[in-house]
Amino acid sequence: MKILVTRDGGNAPVISGKLSPFPSLQPKTPRNYLHFWGRRFLSATFSCAVVVICASTLAAQKPQHTGTKVEGFATIVTPDSITVFDKKNQMIEIHTDKDYSALIGIAAPVTVWYTSEGGVNHLEDIVYPKQAAEFVPPDLIRQNIKRIIVLPKSEGVDDSQGLVKAISQYLADNAGWYVAPPELAVEIASRAQGPNSTLDAIDPDSGKVDMQQYLEPQRSLMTRIANETRTDAVLEIRMVKVKATVRSGIATWDDMTEPVSSRKARSLNPWEGFGKGWVYAVTAEMNLWSQSGKLLWKKRRGFAVLGVQSGLGGKYRERPLKEVYDDNAVMQHWLEGTLSQLAPPVHGITPASPEVLPPSSK
Repeated sequence: MKILVTRDGGNAPVISGKLSPFPSLQPKTPRNYLHFWGRRFLSATFSCAVVVICASTLAAQKPQHTGTKVEGFATIVTPDSITVFDKKNQMIEIHTDKDYSALIGIAAPVTVWYTSEGGVNHLEDIVYPKQAAEFVPPDLIRQNIKRIIVLPKSEGVDDSQGLVKAISQYLADNAGWYVAPPELAVEIASRAQGPNSTLDAIDPDSGKVDMQQYLEPQRSLMTRIANETRTDAVLEIRMVKVKATVRSGIATWDDMTEPVSSRKARSLNPWEGFGKGWVYAVTAEMNLWSQSGKLLWKKRRGFAVLGVQSGLGGKYRERPLKEVYDDNAVMQHWLEGTLSQLAPPVHGITPASPEVLPPSSK
């Protein structure tokens, strides 16, 4: 093996008259060392950059949603569903795993992606305006409101006055508000124009419904009621008859759970849990409007089932709401659970057991 003197003064081994291709045989001078590892570092950095760019490109090309996309306006928002009025003037009810009732306001523009299975629509993703969906903080509501009036509405529910009276009393006791008699609001509403139709709000140029125009009569009515009764706000209470899903003797609907059979009956009939049915129930939907027609607060929650099983035979009997009204502990438990965010209880009671509203065994 011969020794060759390099240009930088170092020695390099020569094999058959050529420089050795093995880096380990090169003299370990600082310059050669830095040159070799510098090239290694640049090569590794370039490779990492290529991997990151390729991964980002693939992620961007991958479809984000697989469901049907719909753009429209939110018309009804419950703890487990949202109804969208789309640009084809169709109402689409979509079930959700998250409660959007305190995040999405009425007539808020939304874009949803949903899938359908067994005739039921399930939400995949949703985009809604964050700022527009924010309601007024409850602290500010309590500070700026001293007098309110209740506008009750009942849709297929008998004896709804008991719940309206209980809500009014709860707000008077815990928020310190003066609550005007609801008869005044009902009388003013009866003199107002009839229910507005989507046909009245269709833009003749585009053929699409203007949701702001569609909701304007409702906002105007709330402003009129507040001005004529000299109140700071109007609490609209709608009591709606709905169907509640029943499984294992427990009814579930609109953020509410209630047994429809006694605990004894459920223990003696364990096979009942494999079945699934439904029962009629009542849901309370509340909207608090300001004098200017702005929606300050809203809440939708189930109230009570309208049918319970009697005895061990599994037969249902009709359950009047008076049975619920007469149970003070159950009523207080529901009022605090529903209205505590708007008006925290001043003198709360010990919460009832999770199994609320037990049906009669008669």
